[in-house]
Amino acid sequence: MNSQVDVERAQDLERRLRAYEELEGRAQWPGALTARDVIALALLTLVMVAGAYLLGGQP
Repeated sequence: MNSQVDVERAQDLERRLRAYEELEGRAQWPGALTARDVIALALLTLVMVAGAYLLGGQP
């Protein structure tokens, strides 16, 4: 029983699969975190925790 909803759902799934396959083929994913981003986040976290500790708060 292929209702209109089933057909549309299958077409949408196929479209999404093609989009992900296209993204996998690229060298860099849009919005992906790089090593520089991770290091910057770690440093920011360290600065915030140290700041809270130095100001007398509980981290």
